[in-house]
Parts: sequence; structure tokens; C-alpha cells
Amino acid sequence: MGTDNKQRGSEKLLAAWKARTLSEESVKEIAVALDRSPAKVETATVYGGANATGMRLGLAYSGDDVPMCGNDLLFWLKWHRVHGGEVKPPRILIDGIPFPDVLRMQLDFGHVVQPAEIENLPGRLGQGGGINGFGG
Repeated sequence: MGTDNKQRGSEKLLAAWKARTLSEESVKEIAVALDRSPAKVETATVYGGANATGMRLGLAYSGDDVPMCGNDLLFWLKWHRVHGGEVKPPRILIDGIPFPDVLRMQLDFGHVVQPAEIENLPGRLGQGGGINGFGG
């Protein structure tokens, strides 16, 4: 029937399941890129517990190193192309106009899943109103 050329549904599912976690190889690629970068790593957070699904890095560039952030963005895009994951736009803060003194960039690798924010929900218990008319 020629199923050699096409993946079965179960194989696609298993491939997607395996791709959701960060492999040791993919994390080593990030580490090598950071060693080559002039950026200072300000924060590094791994999401997903023992089976990490994503990583968030906070990088800072200062002075003449600011233009080099483009190389790190290119690496970040290529990394996602090879390893998959959810490509969320990076968050960039620039201090100093018209010439940046410091540029901070936050990059997510893989699937960064955070617990749902419930602090700003209207009608939260203890905030008057409660939930469905109860509480508060």
C-alpha cells in the first residue's frame, strides 16, 4: 500500500509528543550560542518541570554590543525551525534614545507555558462580588 512515504497518524502524534520537550542537544545549542554572544544573561527560566518544554532567557546588551542582538534573534529563529516550538515575538526594551545605552531582550525557546493568571479576573473571591454571585 506504500505507507513508507507517509507517516501514520500515531507516528505523527508520537513525533509531536517527543518534540514538545527540550532535548539535551537543543539546550546545548542554546548554551553554545550564548557563549558566542556578547549578551549578558540576566534571567533564565525553564518551564515544564522534569520534562522541560520551554525556556525563557532575559538578555542584556550594552554599548557597542547592542547591534549584535540581531545575530541572537537569527539564531533564535533558526533554532525554532529545527527544534519546533511556539514562536512568540521577543520582548525588547531599549534604554537610551536615539542611541541605545542598554537593550534588554526576552526570548522564549520551545513551549513556554505559564499558569493562568487569575489575579485580574472580575468577581474573584475576596474581592467583593465573588463567583456567580457567591462569596466576597
